Amino acid sequence: MSNSHCIHCQHIVKGTCRICPMCGGSMKQEIENENRQCPRCKEPLVVFQFNHYQLDKCTSCEGLWLEPDKFKVLTSEFDVYRDDNSEPNFLRKPTPKAEGYLPCACCDKLMSRKNFKAISGVIIDSCISCGIWLDKGELKQIRSFIASGGLDRSQDRQLDKHSQQIQALDDRLSDVELMERMLNKYSLKRIFFRGF
Repeated sequence: MSNSHCIHCQHIVKGTCRICPMCGGSMKQEIENENRQCPRCKEPLVVFQFNHYQLDKCTSCEGLWLEPDKFKVLTSEFDVYRDDNSEPNFLRKPTPKAEGYLPCACCDKLMSRKNFKAISGVIIDSCISCGIWLDKGELKQIRSFIASGGLDRSQDRQLDKHSQQIQALDDRLSDVELMERMLNKYSLKRIFFRGF
């Protein structure tokens, strides 16, 4: 069983935990097996230097393994915009064919697949506690998506979605209020005391 430790107060919890029970900070899972292997090729991953960060890379398929904190930094607007090599001309590629789920490079559990920010077209494989697997070129594509203003478009899409949900809820509330007025208008008490 692996342990988790808080990156703020250094509290240690036996097992996997995402939020520290002592201070509410983020927990980091201690990985027992440092010998990570490629989820696709099953070959050992080697250290790869990218923008002052050490990532794990497969020499065969050139996929990258990123821990959650490194992925968060490398896909932040701050890091992308200050990098002179970021390509602001993002071209969305067709969504790849559906394939089976890959095992995690650390814990060997099956990873989930999701479209990065729902509109980028980059399908990433992620383990909720260990990290993210990116196939060849996907990190560059994600950074290009961010450099082209993709995060703003994603937020606008979320705002539109929430606005539509609020409007639908407002319509339902109006219907309920109308129904309540109708029921109160023709209630038995009104009929008994006042008639129609």
